[in-house]
Amino acid sequence: MSTRKRRMSQIDLRRYLRTDHPELCRRGISATTCRYLGCGFLPRRSWAKTGSPLNSRLVFQVRGVRENGQGLQPVILTHTGRALSMEQEELNGKYWSYPFKKAWEIYNQDNILLDEAALGQTNMFGLILTEGFFDVAKLVEAGCRNAVALMGNAISLGQIERLVWIRSRVRFPRILLFLDRDPAGKTGALQVRERLFHHGFPVTVFDWEQLVSFNGEKPKPIPESIKDPADMSVEQIQTLRRHGIF
Repeated sequence: MSTRKRRMSQIDLRRYLRTDHPELCRRGISATTCRYLGCGFLPRRSWAKTGSPLNSRLVFQVRGVRENGQGLQPVILTHTGRALSMEQEELNGKYWSYPFKKAWEIYNQDNILLDEAALGQTNMFGLILTEGFFDVAKLVEAGCRNAVALMGNAISLGQIERLVWIRSRVRFPRILLFLDRDPAGKTGALQVRERLFHHGFPVTVFDWEQLVSFNGEKPKPIPESIKDPADMSVEQIQTLRRHGIF
């Protein structure tokens, strides 16, 4: 990456991100969760000399954690923007970000290590490992702060090493793989479980076919309309936690 691109990727955009965009409301993501994660809608800034492909997208700040003499510190790795129109998607892809070493990182690792509430939940319940940014956002919205994301449906050796590093600082009893419901997600979950198992991680895979009692009703299958954690309502996620599923 060029020096200029590296500087651009590490600029803190959080002060420019709007948390009241209709798409965030539609997805059930509150301003509180947006501020906690560092996400929101990035409007085009009239005073900026040049535009960015991140403009007019829903943007997530991706942070890592580094050690220094004072302990652990969060560091900005990049910002990733989700397209809100087909035009954006065709021009720069569904997601666009300044280059960073995604295969070395786990999304939301900084909160797992630095936020006391997240740390406590991770110690108690384990780590919820999802595919994407919106999955983590919905879980956090429901009060499940022990959620992180692979930023995909596969895991690299670098990400496994990152999980080993995280485990050396926060002990968690297990990892729950909560990947998407589609064939790619189900296949990915089995492959990720196998790789993590060989590195000594206790792993369970979320069962999309299980019967669950929502709203005190008779247990029934999870609706087919729910394709990933982000599709679930806050109440549904909280029900799963009460049932001890994660």
